[in-house]
Amino acid sequence: MATTLNVLYEFGPFQLDPPERQLLCDGQPIALSPKAFDLLLVLVDRSGHLIQKEELLKVVWPNSFVEEGNLAVTISLLRKALNDDRGQHRYIETVSKKGYRFVADVKRHDDTESAIAGTGPTADVAPKPIPEVGPLPTVREAQPARRKVNFSATLWVSVATLLIALVVIAFTRHRATASVPSSSEIRSLAVLPFQTLGMHTPDKYLEIGMADAVITKLANTRKVIVRPTSAIQRYAGPQLGPQLSPQGVGREQGVDAVLEGRIQRIDDRVRVTVQLIRVQDGVQLWADTFDKQFTDIFALEDSLSEMAAQSIRLQLTGEENRRFTKRLTENPAAYEAYMKGRFFWNKRTDAGLKKGLEYFRDAIHLDPAFSEAYVGVADSYATLGLYAVLPPKQAFPAAKDAGSRALQMDSTLAAAHATLGFIYFYYEWNPSLSAGEFQQALKANPHYAMAHSWYAESLAARGQYSEAAAEAERALQDDPLSMIIGSNAGWTYALAGQYDRAVETLKKAMEIDPTFPRTHFRLGQVYEQRGEYALAISEFEQAVHLAEDDPYYEGSLGHGYGASGNLQQARRVLEKLQDRAKHQYVPPYAIAVVYAGMGNRDEAFHWLQKALEDRSTSMVFLRSDPEFAALRSDPRFSQLSKTVAF
Repeated sequence: MATTLNVLYEFGPFQLDPPERQLLCDGQPIALSPKAFDLLLVLVDRSGHLIQKEELLKVVWPNSFVEEGNLAVTISLLRKALNDDRGQHRYIETVSKKGYRFVADVKRHDDTESAIAGTGPTADVAPKPIPEVGPLPTVREAQPARRKVNFSATLWVSVATLLIALVVIAFTRHRATASVPSSSEIRSLAVLPFQTLGMHTPDKYLEIGMADAVITKLANTRKVIVRPTSAIQRYAGPQLGPQLSPQGVGREQGVDAVLEGRIQRIDDRVRVTVQLIRVQDGVQLWADTFDKQFTDIFALEDSLSEMAAQSIRLQLTGEENRRFTKRLTENPAAYEAYMKGRFFWNKRTDAGLKKGLEYFRDAIHLDPAFSEAYVGVADSYATLGLYAVLPPKQAFPAAKDAGSRALQMDSTLAAAHATLGFIYFYYEWNPSLSAGEFQQALKANPHYAMAHSWYAESLAARGQYSEAAAEAERALQDDPLSMIIGSNAGWTYALAGQYDRAVETLKKAMEIDPTFPRTHFRLGQVYEQRGEYALAISEFEQAVHLAEDDPYYEGSLGHGYGASGNLQQARRVLEKLQDRAKHQYVPPYAIAVVYAGMGNRDEAFHWLQKALEDRSTSMVFLRSDPEFAALRSDPRFSQLSKTVAF
């Protein structure tokens, strides 16, 4: 088919610019994933005509096996971007069992058309696909991609830099001038997603991305405990309202103070207002406004960093000051891609992890020396491997390569050390190397909650239960509302045999968010260990439902059915997993768990051997996993556990 590339499309308040790959609303950019943009371009180019689902799949996802559900999800994302998701469908109409039609009036400017060979956009404008594996560019090999950086992108990066400086100045000036007793000193802080006033917000990722930049800089000073980005991401969006005031958020997060920022753009000027609020009594400790004409992002960064450095000169060591003033990248577009990557990675969904990986790789292509972007790639691959989205032998070597490259560029990166520790733990099964990396991470950032959490699990897997419980408690103190940290802590306590504490921790996490599937999964395992099969099965069923058929969760559900005597239901789960394994990755460990619950030792060991060869991530808990307790007296179990080494 032929697609018009040199045409600007207008419909309603929107403009679609194919050469620049931008969707604008009243002149402001709307963030779209590359595939969503491709899909919108096809629909708009053939507005008024029905396009069959099969054709859309071939055009937007050429040479790929993609299920119809991907198309439905992308359509849903487009409707949200167009504010068309309230059942009205003013732009994209669904034709039942057939396909979709773009129904809004479309104006076209310029008639020049370019034929596209094959299907999909041309090589000049096509987005890079999300590769499952593949080499990353080296600093010497790769050349930064030449990409036009629009005013909006550089403006938002400059705003992020401005916020970093203002926030550090706010906090450190308060510390320097505070006359309150030491018991009232601000030792912990939550940085809220920054609100935008008087303009269309490009996307939540920018609000959160700017907060993430501030959080990273403040954490690097080691002068204050800062809640991580994952803890504050849920506060993004409209005004918080009286029920979730900054003071209320601070109480929820258990911090001493909350930093709130607002941004307003007027023509080529940007105004940033920041305030620091004490949670104890709601007193505004500090506030400031910065109003400046936007000229050059890096000149702005230099002047603001100098201001901040002068403000805190008496309180930061030379090394701390170096970490504070360090630039992540010199490339505004690379920084923007990195912020998008962190936003989507923090969602911890399959789609979010894949989209985050794409943006991190984008950042590396734009700046091959961007060490934090390599950490993002490592985090993405490692998490995709842990969640069984990719086979371990595909995911973890790619994660290790990216994490190692990041440390070659900057050996002080706590996140890179933590991710390598994660890989040595879950994939390479190397206790000494994993412990060393976790300790390096915590030396670089003593309040890195995820590093404490992963370290706790690794210690529990080795049988060092008192040390594991202490690390789990540290993780909860540093990030008390994190669902993954709460779930990990509950599992750590369960491995240590502290079942009552595990149940209490997991139930507390559920009160925060009852829809997080991993908490139900871990609680089910605790209940089953205590012989409470009805409760266990109920939790496993909820985990499977909420996670949309995670193979590990289904394996535990099958185990629960089998252990409780319901062999018929256990066989159904087993058949489902084995059937799914014919067309997608299913960890052999999950199948072994079902056989163990049914009491079929030979098949359980057969699949555990496969899990050993596959390097299924849960094998690291083989010695302590209560679901295999009945197999431990068998000599074959001892042989397997020696190979795993944990």
